[in-house]
Amino acid sequence: MELKKEILEILRADAKIENKNIAAMLGSTEQEVAAAIREMEEAGIILRYGITVNSELLGEDAPAEALIEIKVAPKLDFGYDDIARRIDKFPEVKSLYLMSGRCDLAIRVECKAMKDISKFVWEKLSVLEGVTSTETLFIMRKYKENGEILVGDEKEERLVVTP
Repeated sequence: MELKKEILEILRADAKIENKNIAAMLGSTEQEVAAAIREMEEAGIILRYGITVNSELLGEDAPAEALIEIKVAPKLDFGYDDIARRIDKFPEVKSLYLMSGRCDLAIRVECKAMKDISKFVWEKLSVLEGVTSTETLFIMRKYKENGEILVGDEKEERLVVTP
């Protein structure tokens, strides 16, 4: 299992790295690395390979994103799973978590614009049976995502505001 943990750590940093390079880094063979990766894919440990996009560089084409905290009334014998399964069907929902603290579930949603996120909340999410309240937190700027720093040291020109 140690080999698999090390492989996962390397793949988290660079999903495009070749098996031969992983093998060289770990003092293993390319065949052992390929077999370990295949086993993890088949076991559902590795679900997919992805990228991290710096949305700010997309300008107007950047999607709007929000974190939404949800309070629910869980169903007897189903707990939170039933409502979570209904929420995860929405294509706007990119991540879904069971939380401790002030909310029960938290989701990260992505839409074309902020108004589309608002529409998602009032037309789809808040009307679901079991949802008792929501709090939407719009993501204004990302500084770091998936371990990648997205904002450099550049100074943004800000307007001077006086009372």
